[in-house]
Amino acid sequence: MCLNRSSFMPRPTPPIKIDRILIVKLGAIGDVIHALPTLRTLRKNFPKAYIAWIVEEKAAPILKGNPDLNELIVIDTKKWRKDIGLKTIKDIKGLLSSLRKKRFDLAIDLQGLIKSGLITYLSGAENRIGYGYPYLRERLSGLFTNIKVCPLESERHVIDIALSLLSPLKVIKIDKEARFNIPEEDEAYIDTFIREKGLNKGKDLVIINPGAGWKTKLWGTANYAALADMIAAKNKADIVITWGPGEEEMATEVKSKMTEKGIISPPTTLPSFISLLKRCNLFVGADTGPIHLAAALGKRCVGIYGPSDPSRNGPYGEGHRVVYKKMECGNCYKRECDDLSCMQTITPADVYREVEALLKEIRDDHR
Repeated sequence: MCLNRSSFMPRPTPPIKIDRILIVKLGAIGDVIHALPTLRTLRKNFPKAYIAWIVEEKAAPILKGNPDLNELIVIDTKKWRKDIGLKTIKDIKGLLSSLRKKRFDLAIDLQGLIKSGLITYLSGAENRIGYGYPYLRERLSGLFTNIKVCPLESERHVIDIALSLLSPLKVIKIDKEARFNIPEEDEAYIDTFIREKGLNKGKDLVIINPGAGWKTKLWGTANYAALADMIAAKNKADIVITWGPGEEEMATEVKSKMTEKGIISPPTTLPSFISLLKRCNLFVGADTGPIHLAAALGKRCVGIYGPSDPSRNGPYGEGHRVVYKKMECGNCYKRECDDLSCMQTITPADVYREVEALLKEIRDDHR
């Protein structure tokens, strides 16, 4: 049963001790980005609290050096599942022992999975906040929390859904800023790329990101190439095509299909990729980690959406645009599908209209 959040008949809740807080949000990259405002709000409201975050190794660089965190606890559950041997058992026992010794009095499961719920429970925290059904991604995870929250109807976006878990804490200051710590060497690496390619010299820098974590979110290299050509030909803009692990061939394909000039980004780590995003004027891509990073950095985005709901998973904040064709099977959240028309009925001209309008807004803002 969820905590009653009605403004007419509020249910009294016992005071919750908030000295040592554990955030459980393991991944993926986009999920961790969406949880950053929750961390920032906790720090704003409880400036003296000890706040730790337990996260998977892949997403850890996003949080490394975050000034709002006292401790980052990095785990690799994928590796554990691959090798259930003595070393893995020893690692898990060591983690659980370490969590218990930290004496967390509050743990927040921001993921709603069985594994995140289990970690929340095994942390030993007396108060364990999580989602109530039907907001759990895996229903059994609800067994491991003792304070359950259901987001309000108005809390549609995943960022607002995550922030709703703080309602039992009676937070006063909501701060949706996402903070990142970028090492100097990563900034210098991107500075060199920008200088060598002659970018940021009076032209808008538009990032095109053709990759996506799910096959159903891919728009196709030919579409991205046609869009990039339109942007480059009709605007004073440089096009940079970005890529992540396993996506370099896709970026190369986009460039090879272009008639205008396109520049492929160099290999990047998460911190150097963030540094590159900071230099752009506009980001174009599907519902995947990079678009949420760009939005978190305050960059204007044009999102190309198919299987996911833009009102829930779109780029967060003001000034973004989304291209989305409403389908009968829309918002299915399928990773595999034989019918990809939700993405393929979107044309380069559809996306370019939004890009052009947004570039005009950006230029008008800079006058």
